[in-house]
Amino acid sequence: MSTPRLQLTFGDVRDKRLQTPNDFVSHMVEHIAWRMGCAVDLGWPDENWPLLGRTLGDRIRSFAAHGTAAAALGMIDDGSAEVLIRLNTAPQLQIQAAAPVDPKWFLTSRCEQLPSGQPLVELLDGLSEGLGAEIRILVCTFEDPHHTWEAVFRAVGTALSRMFTPLCRTEAIAASPEKGSSGNDITVILRSTRRCKIIRRTAESELSVGVDFRAQRSFSFRLEGTAVKRCLPSDALKGLQHLLQSLADKGGFSLQTTFRSKALGSRHVLLEDTGMVIGRALQEVLVQRMEAVGANGAGSSLRRPEDLETQDIRVGVSVEGRKFWRFVPLDSDSETLKRRLVIGHTVFGGLFSEDLDDFLDGLSWGLGCSLVVHIKRLPPPEQAWGMIFRHLGEALHEVFEVNPLRRGLPPGVKANLS
Repeated sequence: MSTPRLQLTFGDVRDKRLQTPNDFVSHMVEHIAWRMGCAVDLGWPDENWPLLGRTLGDRIRSFAAHGTAAAALGMIDDGSAEVLIRLNTAPQLQIQAAAPVDPKWFLTSRCEQLPSGQPLVELLDGLSEGLGAEIRILVCTFEDPHHTWEAVFRAVGTALSRMFTPLCRTEAIAASPEKGSSGNDITVILRSTRRCKIIRRTAESELSVGVDFRAQRSFSFRLEGTAVKRCLPSDALKGLQHLLQSLADKGGFSLQTTFRSKALGSRHVLLEDTGMVIGRALQEVLVQRMEAVGANGAGSSLRRPEDLETQDIRVGVSVEGRKFWRFVPLDSDSETLKRRLVIGHTVFGGLFSEDLDDFLDGLSWGLGCSLVVHIKRLPPPEQAWGMIFRHLGEALHEVFEVNPLRRGLPPGVKANLS
C-alpha cells in the first residue's frame, strides 16, 4: 500500500476497514468513527501520524456542522477522560491530567504496540489542525494505558458526534411486541422499547420494578412489611424517594417500585437490590430499543463547554454488558473522597452514604454498565449525593436516546454486550 486512503461516511459502523502500520493507532481512529456513527475505510502507508490526523480532521470538517463546540466524557472500565473541542479557533492541543494522574508518566508509558503515547499525541495534534479546532483533554484516571487512551478517543469521538452527526428524532421510536420471560430469580412480566416490568424474588424479599419511558404512570416507591419498614424509617424513605424521582425525571422515565419483605433487616441490601432491579429493568428496555430502532448506549451529563465549569460532579454511563463503577476525584485523592463523601455521612433524612454507594453498585450490576462519577469540586455530602443522582439521570437520558446509526449495536467497537 503506497497511496493513502480515507473514506468516512455516516452509516453502518460495522462497515470498517482500517490498515495502518500500527494496530493501536488504527483502533483509536476506529473509536472516533464509531462514536460518530461512521463507516470507515482507512489505508495509511506510513507512520506520519500528524498527516493522518490532519487528513481525518479535514474529512470530518467537510460534514455539515450543527454546533461549534462540545464537551464529552469518555470511559471504559478503569479509564476515563474529559474533552472539550471548539471549532473555528486557532488549532491547539492541550493535554492535562487530574490531580491523581502523573501526566508525564502517562504520556511516556508504552501502550500495546506503541513504545509511548507520542504517536497518539501526534495524531490528535494533526486532528486539531485538520478540524481548525482547539482540543482540550483532561486525563482523569490512569491504571491501564490501553483503557485510558481508549477513554480519550471515545471522548474525542463523542464530542465530534455532538457537532457533526446528523440529529435524530426521538419520535422515531416504534412499539415492539411485549413479552415475558423468567430465569433464576428474575421474572420479566413485560418489556418493550418503552417500558418494562420485572419481579425479583429471593428468600428474603420480593421486589417489583416498572420503568416507563412514556411516563404515563406517576412515580412511586413503596415498602411493604414490618421488617423492611424498620430497615428504612419514614424520613429516610422520603429521602430515597426524592433521589429516585430525581434520577427518573432526569432520565426521562417514570418509575414504580414495591419492595416486600418479612425478614429483611439490612438497609444496604435494600438499596443494592433496588439499584440492581431498576438497572435490570432499564437494560431490558435498552436491548429492545437497540434492536428495534437503535440507541446511543452510552451517555454523560457532560455535553456543553459550560458544563465543565458549572458541574462540580459529572457522571458517565456506558452499557457494554460489564459491571464496573467508581468515583474519580479530580482535585484530591480517593482516600480523602471516601472520608468526605462515601463513608459515615447521613443525608436526606436518614440515608447512609455507604448505602447510596451500594445502590450505584447494584445499578451498574443490573444494567450491565460501566459507571463513573468525576468530582471536580466536592460540595457537602447531601448536596453531592443529590448531584450524583441528578446527573446520573442525565447520563441515562443520553444512553436511551434514539440513534438509528447504532441499530442493533451497543456502544463498544466489538459490537457485543460482554
